[in-house]
Amino acid sequence: MTIELASVEVTAPLDLNRRRVSPKTLSLRVQASMLDGLAVVLLAPLLLGQEIVHALGWGLVWALTTRITAPKILPGAERLRATVSGVFKAFMAMSMATWLLGALITLPQAQLVAQTILGLVAALVFRVVGYIFSSRPRNPLRVVVVEAAHDTGAIPEWTHRLSGGLMEAAAVCRADGLSGAIASAAPDAVLVVPGPDLAGREIQRLAWTSESFGLPLLVSTRMQDVTPQRTSSMRLGSMTLLYVDEALRARLARVAKYMWEWLAAAAAVAVLLPVFAVVAVLIKLDSPGPVFFRQVRVGRGGEQFRIWKFRTMVVDAESLLRTLEHRPGHVLFKLRTDPRVTRVGRVLRKYSLDELPQLFNIVLGQMSLVGPRPGLPSEVAMYDRDSHRRLAVAPGLTGLWQVSGRSDLSWEDTVRLDLDYVDNWTLLRDFGIVVRTVKAVVRGSGAY
Repeated sequence: MTIELASVEVTAPLDLNRRRVSPKTLSLRVQASMLDGLAVVLLAPLLLGQEIVHALGWGLVWALTTRITAPKILPGAERLRATVSGVFKAFMAMSMATWLLGALITLPQAQLVAQTILGLVAALVFRVVGYIFSSRPRNPLRVVVVEAAHDTGAIPEWTHRLSGGLMEAAAVCRADGLSGAIASAAPDAVLVVPGPDLAGREIQRLAWTSESFGLPLLVSTRMQDVTPQRTSSMRLGSMTLLYVDEALRARLARVAKYMWEWLAAAAAVAVLLPVFAVVAVLIKLDSPGPVFFRQVRVGRGGEQFRIWKFRTMVVDAESLLRTLEHRPGHVLFKLRTDPRVTRVGRVLRKYSLDELPQLFNIVLGQMSLVGPRPGLPSEVAMYDRDSHRRLAVAPGLTGLWQVSGRSDLSWEDTVRLDLDYVDNWTLLRDFGIVVRTVKAVVRGSGAY
């Protein structure tokens, strides 16, 4: 059955009210539900001698409340967040049922809390294990890209690059060719890239077409590096808007960041004092000159401060810089084989041990443990408008640039990663960067 809707041809089954679900999506939904239910079914009988009937019933509640509606599309963190949300809903539902039907349901509150906590852990473990086994090899999301008439065909490459390789264009079409593209490409979803001639009612018609094939519709905002936590949809009249929250709004979280980083830095200084002493002796034995190297850097709000590092170069390194620079006008200057670096300095740089004295800068409140790369005044003078955004927060001892390639990164990639951090900062992300930093330092790659 074929229906003509303006310029959009919709090929639909006879029953337009029945939405089809692709076999792959249905399979993943079933897996997610079964894993959540199985987690609690296995766990519940161990709690206070619960009967298997109650265990099965509780597992069913979990399976219904924590299932993921679109597991193929949600990123890993979003899947886990959906699981936690489902657990909370299950807890609230069971608490309400216990209160309303007290005579029929005898479930002590302490037992319910214990089941919820242990069940959450079990469900998360099962969800992660299920995700690993159901998505290896992790194939990118295959989409049919519907682009506006004025686009020049660069959308597929743009989509693949900005999605980090998690999305690929199975086909590209205009609005009036969507049905044929879906039929021939068999995609996982439809991606719409709006434009002047592709908006409003036209997108709604595309949604109808996608729905008739049982496919989700994704609408690109063309925004980059903005996390879902900062965005929400809102409706004004007949308009659907995307609200983007302020990046630096969470003041309480930033106080927590300052406190834990200060305590961590102070504790690290106390623990690493013997290491400092050994490194100091090695530096003095290797080449003449001071143990520490101090240099002016630019911090939050453009304030300048002196950064502390272990000296890794010869004493007259600054005066030799002009003879080595071969890229005039380039903001970030790095040499892979810098003759100014000493033998001990090369080892210190490889494992980032030269950065350890910056713990003193953190204790003094001049730097953060995690943040953008601290820039030189000469570099900051060459910043463009986007790069100046890095100065909105305190620079860090480590950051996304440190765990994503270190010195191997281009200037453009360094700025992009720093802006991503500034705009999408969270405490949880900081903890993840610290863990990844340890791995990067142990490998010793990308530093020179």
